[in-house]
Amino acid sequence: MATKKDSGLKATLSSLGPKVPVKKTVVDVEKTEAATKSIHSGKKEDRKRQTVDLREDTFRKWKIKLINEGKTMQDKLEELVEAYVNQ
Repeated sequence: MATKKDSGLKATLSSLGPKVPVKKTVVDVEKTEAATKSIHSGKKEDRKRQTVDLREDTFRKWKIKLINEGKTMQDKLEELVEAYVNQ
């Protein structure tokens, strides 16, 4: 039977082994701020969000095709819907 000493936090932590130093990363603050600004800048258009359920096999084929074309789902859907409504 384990005693209280064997099952405490101290015992658990000491059984984990020696501490390993965490690798520190260098963040370029100016570059990060510039990227954030470019993402969130520009004219915000009125948009509506739509959820669509697709069969898994169809979704997978579509995603692969989009990757090969270098397009996003949003761009392709917008292109298809605009073509449809402008017929």
